[in-house]
Amino acid sequence: MENSLRPSLWRSVLSTICLVASVIAAPISISAAWAAGHLTDTDGFVKTMSPLAQDQELQELVSEQVAQSVSDHLRIEERLDEVTGTGWLSSLIPTEEIATKANQAIENSALRVVQSENFASLWQTALRTSHQSTDRIFTGQSSASLDQAGNLTFKLDDVVAEISKSLTGLGIPDLPATGNFEWNMKLIQSDALPTVQKAYLLVDRVGPWALYLNAAVLIAGVLLGPRHLSKALLWVALVSGLSFIALKTLIPDYIQERMLSNIDSEVARAIFDQMSSGLATSLTVTAVAAGLLGAASIPLSRKWALHQRRSTARASLL
Repeated sequence: MENSLRPSLWRSVLSTICLVASVIAAPISISAAWAAGHLTDTDGFVKTMSPLAQDQELQELVSEQVAQSVSDHLRIEERLDEVTGTGWLSSLIPTEEIATKANQAIENSALRVVQSENFASLWQTALRTSHQSTDRIFTGQSSASLDQAGNLTFKLDDVVAEISKSLTGLGIPDLPATGNFEWNMKLIQSDALPTVQKAYLLVDRVGPWALYLNAAVLIAGVLLGPRHLSKALLWVALVSGLSFIALKTLIPDYIQERMLSNIDSEVARAIFDQMSSGLATSLTVTAVAAGLLGAASIPLSRKWALHQRRSTARASLL
């Protein structure tokens, strides 16, 4: 009798181990599979982040920083000082008024750029170039330092040319028509890059297979213990739902503090929300589907449990 019960006990233990592991790993495998298609893949990353070009907070941030960078690049104040000097000419030329108009012209030009339809194309180009560069750095295909990863680079030659033309009309001489001008926006702070690199490489290698591996473990657990089917699905629904709540409440603050603290908080939240919107949808769909299937399979699980009890009772009588 003892020998006949031993296989059933081992099946139950193995089933429990497989099901517990698959339930715990469910949100992790979903996240890894999603990240492999939307964060480590260049096309997926560009498609995921492209809608941010229409975000007002991001447009304002880019406009302000581009205006300041262009102003520093063109050296407006230095050029005005070169024209007026410190002698009597400085009292005749309204340098402060010219400087104010120049700064206003730069700000207006930068704002027009980010609000134009061309900015979406500019944003996509920056995303693609940045991701390709970061991928080469993370995977060791580039000799660039790790600090260069996570930068969005915007080529703004046309913007500088337009601004230079406007400022020349204000009487500011010797402004460059073009200057091979680039503006960088650092998405990930430097001290977080080593951690991001490890996660990136792990997702790149395991992410595409994570969901299938976890599904295989779940199926193995169900085959070993069919009576646990409904409980396993309901637990997957619960864990996925809790992961969705964490994604919307706890994780954004952690990501902003550890990775995006160098960006304005509203912009950082907009970036995170856009980046994780697909993952939130995946977790929601998983929670709902697993919950419905788990509830629907309760009668079947009870039938299997009854069958197992009867089989165990017959085995004990033999």
